[in-house]
Amino acid sequence: MRSLRLRRATALLAALPLALWPGLAPAQPPREVAAPEAMASRDGDVAALRADLVAELARAGLVGRGEPVAAFSWTLEQKRPARSARRIDERFAGTPAGAPAGLSPMVRMVTSPKPRGPRAGVSVRGLMVVRPGDDELEVRVEGLVFPLEAGARFRLSWVDEDGSLSQECVAGALVAASRAHPAIPGGARMVECSGRGRYHGIGVRVGASVLYLVALGVFLTVDERIDSPIGRLRGGNRVLSFAAGPG
Repeated sequence: MRSLRLRRATALLAALPLALWPGLAPAQPPREVAAPEAMASRDGDVAALRADLVAELARAGLVGRGEPVAAFSWTLEQKRPARSARRIDERFAGTPAGAPAGLSPMVRMVTSPKPRGPRAGVSVRGLMVVRPGDDELEVRVEGLVFPLEAGARFRLSWVDEDGSLSQECVAGALVAASRAHPAIPGGARMVECSGRGRYHGIGVRVGASVLYLVALGVFLTVDERIDSPIGRLRGGNRVLSFAAGPG
């Protein structure tokens, strides 16, 4: 019986990084768009977002202040505990004229190991994706202030029917953004997050190392750690390629 419980816990915890860190939150079932030019589709239309949703993002400090999101594209290698790494292409159109800073149409396509997409949406500084018709946020943010300075603190929380997590994040030193990839310009603010939560009744401690890429206006999770009853699990993202400007 103990062995069965351990296998079940292992299977559940293997999915935790995808569920508990906003940059890797579980996606809704994939929906194909007509073509890679889906930047113009309704799913990626910033102006079509619900006004109350945008207002909530503004209250959280995510949009309306700080740097606009730049137009760029990159390929990420997403490392997942107990699973094969996943390769993802993302194209950001940049914050449209007149739209709140922090929002950008974005198209994401998984290219391996199981190709999926492309699918359009509106990226919120790389932390989450929202779409017209969404009436709530998958991630809650409190106390985030731009420009992001050393020593600044903010809180991230996530709740759904499977569990909950709360993390406190602290901004640190400004380093070269080339730390993430040689072609990324400008600086990057280091951010360390730590917290705890429960998933299907299993208590976990969670930590993450994040870069806020100033010139791009987005966050990138480079390392995440989950301490569970079965040991430490790790995941994160690595930038394989980067190109500035519209894709």
